[in-house]
Amino acid sequence: MAYLLLIPSAIAGIMIAYTDIRTRRVPRMTVASGCVLQVACVVVWCLHSRSWTMLAWSVGLAATCALVQLGLAMIRPGTLGFGDVTCTLLMGLAVGCRGVETVAVWWLFMGLFGLIMLRIQRGRGRDSIPFAPVIVASAFAAVALSAI
Repeated sequence: MAYLLLIPSAIAGIMIAYTDIRTRRVPRMTVASGCVLQVACVVVWCLHSRSWTMLAWSVGLAATCALVQLGLAMIRPGTLGFGDVTCTLLMGLAVGCRGVETVAVWWLFMGLFGLIMLRIQRGRGRDSIPFAPVIVASAFAAVALSAI
């Protein structure tokens, strides 16, 4: 039942990934509404369980992940865009609900999936990838793995 809590980020993440693949843009309104709905769901869950730990972990880990992604984007401008940073914030709100271990696995999957997609694109003669689908797919994989 706790996995229903992650539906806002899942729906928004799928929409963002699709848009990023087609247009190479991350829609800010989708990210913003996904973040608001995800936080609202976590707040409702915390009110129901009478424990605010999940909200603290979710927001804290999401903000940390977004800041790390922003730092990476600033180190080499042009490699990651601000849309990738905001997508990381959105998906971090969902993955952060599952704890630090799941966030660590998420980052490992992002690196692995990113390298695989980059290899595929280089085989096609291109040298860049839309990264939001990697962020979203990695989040899905990390949450699914944490369920096992």
